[in-house]
Amino acid sequence: MKVGTLVIGGAIGAALAYLFDPDSGRGRRARLRDQTMSEVRKARGRGEAKQRYLSNVARGRMSELVSPGPDNRDADDATLVDRIRSQVFGSPEMPDDRIALTVVDGVAELRGELDAPDDILRLGERVGAVSGVRSVRNLLRVHGDAPPNKEDAMRASETAKRRAS
Repeated sequence: MKVGTLVIGGAIGAALAYLFDPDSGRGRRARLRDQTMSEVRKARGRGEAKQRYLSNVARGRMSELVSPGPDNRDADDATLVDRIRSQVFGSPEMPDDRIALTVVDGVAELRGELDAPDDILRLGERVGAVSGVRSVRNLLRVHGDAPPNKEDAMRASETAKRRAS
């Protein structure tokens, strides 16, 4: 006789003795039945939730095939500001507390300061990619530099000072 068969037989015998014990067997069987049914109900609930999720995903994909993109492609300026704020400034790496955003006739204008020139370029590209934005006027600057729209005025005042002296 093999040892494995002996161990399996012993385990089955111990389980039967545990469940059919004359004193406590009835309560143990009831508890086992209740726990098993609880797990069955939980598994059924998870299966139904997964089925609802997959059904909703399929319905959403079908809707995108019929009508892709946002419903309001020609959005007004206030809608574009909201759209830009939610799509671009919704992440922690793009702080909106240091940036002023205005939109006029679909042209987004960015003003403020960021820490690196790469951040300025990346922000301008992300704003330009938002649906409904016709163009971007990026007046952002690196912290400590002169604002881009002031450079011409500063050059003009320096030229005027030289001519006056």
